Amino acid sequence: MSTLAFEEAQLPIAADDFNALEQRVLRMVELLKHERETRTAAEHRVQTLENTVRSLEESGLNSEQRAENLEEKLMAAEQKIQELTTLSTQNTEQIQTLEGERETVRGRVERLLKHLDEIPA
Repeated sequence: MSTLAFEEAQLPIAADDFNALEQRVLRMVELLKHERETRTAAEHRVQTLENTVRSLEESGLNSEQRAENLEEKLMAAEQKIQELTTLSTQNTEQIQTLEGERETVRGRVERLLKHLDEIPA
């Protein structure tokens, strides 16, 4: 047996090794593709979440500003209610005074009419 016979015996093993290596390389390529796709999807998801967080933060600021505006409007409305309540109280008092004066005038008019009726014609 010469070295030629020894080399021939190694050739089928080398071909099998080459096929196995080729399969491993193909699996690695598929794994790399899958990893890149997963990474791209993850980066996209991170970007989406960052945009959502920014949006929520801005919305939160807008909510705070709206709450402050509403508080200011509420204070203004309460002040207006107080003013209107005071005005209403004054108007009620004035109406009561005028009704009292009306009754006084009515009594005077009735007495005058009574005196006129007593005067002989």
